[in-house]
Amino acid sequence: MRGKIVELPDSLQSVATIDDGFVEGVMTHLGVIDRVKSIGSWSMKRDYRYRFTTVSGESYEYSGLHTMRFLHPWLNDLPCINSPQGNVIRFEALASVKPDLVILRAGDTTVGRDREKLNRTISAIEGMGFPLLVLYSPSWFRSSDLSTMKTEASLIGEVFGEKKKAEQLADFLSSTERMIRERTLSVPDKEKPSILLLGLRPDIRRKGGAGSVHGLDSPESYIIESVVNARNAFRGSGSAVPLSVEQIYACDPDLIILPTANGYHPARELYEAPYYVGLNELRAVKEKKVYALPWSPMNASRRVEYPLDMLIIAKAAYPYLFNDISVYDFALDFYRKVYGVDERTARGLRSTQLLDWMAESDF
Repeated sequence: MRGKIVELPDSLQSVATIDDGFVEGVMTHLGVIDRVKSIGSWSMKRDYRYRFTTVSGESYEYSGLHTMRFLHPWLNDLPCINSPQGNVIRFEALASVKPDLVILRAGDTTVGRDREKLNRTISAIEGMGFPLLVLYSPSWFRSSDLSTMKTEASLIGEVFGEKKKAEQLADFLSSTERMIRERTLSVPDKEKPSILLLGLRPDIRRKGGAGSVHGLDSPESYIIESVVNARNAFRGSGSAVPLSVEQIYACDPDLIILPTANGYHPARELYEAPYYVGLNELRAVKEKKVYALPWSPMNASRRVEYPLDMLIIAKAAYPYLFNDISVYDFALDFYRKVYGVDERTARGLRSTQLLDWMAESDF
């Protein structure tokens, strides 16, 4: 994606990945995940647990794993060439692995979107003599279109002699987007609900804010407005923009979607946590129109599971257009097709992405 030719050895047995799981997800589908010998994100090594206590004193705990950690527990035993904070590449650790290839995904948490930092990282890795494949995620382009994910998958497939299979995977993932577009295309403007993708980030709360939102120029807004054919309640620009309680009330959303944002956040947290009492008068809260997206740790850019996010938003926005689809069941079929797993493993993936709330609400 840099427009550069990368020469690879005939036998590609040792791969170092620097991303948050997209590369590993595609490699899992291609059956070459065993080639990964070092990882670049601590999200695939951690056991995540989140707790909160309600106004009435009830305590709830949620635990989840990265989907790749769940499918491949041995990833936890691999060296991680990133810092635990996820923002400093440890080049000495990479040197000790001596990979046949390094695959780096710009725009993920591991590298971010800093151009200067990326250029320094590329120079350092190439200076060590390792072949380097650079992928640019949708977040890197700061654009809303997700079509570049097919290019990413295609390049990963080409590396392992499975270009067609990788492109078929990308087409399968985008088929959910096409299905949603077809079902919502004819919704008139006056019937489009306003959606606020609200990150309940504790770091923003500690600074006096209420949460973070995404503007019209973000991939998140692209999903809301161009795929789901609804309306982003926040009409500003930028990603992870902090808002106060007053600013959220000014958005006045018809429904609220809770993404992973410095932790997992269930609808119950917004409904019942004492630190969100100030948002109790929001229409979406009063009408119980709050929905949580799959747990996706350190997901700075879209990973393989992104169609589940789209479908949850679409069904939340237009339940009458998707009443024939159980997202709870759709997820099982999705995992089986993408990762080639059996029903038991698919159920485990659904639980580790904290989607079992769908069974309770028949979603």
